[in-house]
Amino acid sequence: MNKKFGGGKPPSGTPSLAWSCVVVVVSLLAGASVVHNIFKPDLTLPPVEAIDAKKTEQPQKQ
Repeated sequence: MNKKFGGGKPPSGTPSLAWSCVVVVVSLLAGASVVHNIFKPDLTLPPVEAIDAKKTEQPQKQ
């Protein structure tokens, strides 16, 4: 190889697939955490009685 200009640092290769997967999962969880801290979605479920009352009020379509 021509070392006319000093060559530089040799390439170190690519990271392993497992490490890449870990980085992707951690970044997705961090992003979801940031979004949920900003928007604060209401994740509560309605009571079962409210769902039953809604079904009896609406006429069924055929």
